[in-house]
Amino acid sequence: MSSGKTSSKPKSQEQIVSGFQELQQQQRAMASRLGEVEMDMKEHDLVIETLKEVEPARRCYRMVGGVLVERTVGEVLPTLVNNKDQV
Repeated sequence: MSSGKTSSKPKSQEQIVSGFQELQQQQRAMASRLGEVEMDMKEHDLVIETLKEVEPARRCYRMVGGVLVERTVGEVLPTLVNNKDQV
């Protein structure tokens, strides 16, 4: 049975610093991604609240895969709510 300890050499100071810098970079990337997701959530909330006050038959435009498509508010609103829940 293994005692859980490894018999590897201790890490040099350069390896420790390098590992720490890599962890810092990962942390920055995660924080950046979190900021993007929070911004997406706020945008979804703003659009959903705005569209709730509009009649469902009214025309609106939505960007789908880089293409602007025309839909009605009644078609777009449920999709937006679903997308927000998935984010």
